[in-house]
Amino acid sequence: MQNCNGTLLFEQKPRISAFASVVGKKEAQGPLREDFDKIVYDSYFGQDTFEKAETEMMRTAVEIALEKGEMMREEIDLAFCGDLLNQCVASSFAMSGFGIPYIGIYGACSTMALGLMMSAVAVESGAALRAVCAASSHYCTAERQYRMPLEYGSQRPPTAQWTVTGSGACVIEADSDRSKDGFKQSNGEKDQRQTVFPNTQMPYIRAARPGMITDFAVTDQNNMGAAMAPADVK
Repeated sequence: MQNCNGTLLFEQKPRISAFASVVGKKEAQGPLREDFDKIVYDSYFGQDTFEKAETEMMRTAVEIALEKGEMMREEIDLAFCGDLLNQCVASSFAMSGFGIPYIGIYGACSTMALGLMMSAVAVESGAALRAVCAASSHYCTAERQYRMPLEYGSQRPPTAQWTVTGSGACVIEADSDRSKDGFKQSNGEKDQRQTVFPNTQMPYIRAARPGMITDFAVTDQNNMGAAMAPADVK
């Protein structure tokens, strides 16, 4: 891996070998409806709180991704997951039953991109043959976290964005040639896990560029677009 003026260039070709998405009813009204793996029309997802619903969405997204990639959870070496809640509780509880070494990340709107980058770095470095990354958000939990609970009945200004209700998950793994070498175990033997590529058109992660903090002193908490746009352009 090379660092070219802040851009990470991956030489070992980390690959997105499986992915999944779970979304809510509003997201199903958009043009991407047919591309989602699961649509949930119940905002509670069968749970008794919105926060537990978000946890269930991520757990389901990760399970679907593993199923699509024909992988067992024991074949995943690391997990990089995050959400918008305090202490990343949605992703922490979502991943608690998988038995995968877990690294919680908090990047707000950049969480999925950050998870992909960190997974690619882990695979590129040889720290993992396979890593899973996932991100989630829920409109109702985000409103409670950052603005006002929905029960308060506050009016949204025209500039306010609508937080997605959904979760996405991806599996990143080493290219097929490298994976055949496996990991060297403490007893000197090698773990000969094979990569599974259900679709030869799955993309590689060639490069990633971490962003830099750019603050134009936007103070309107409802206008997140204006706050983030300068950093995106830079």
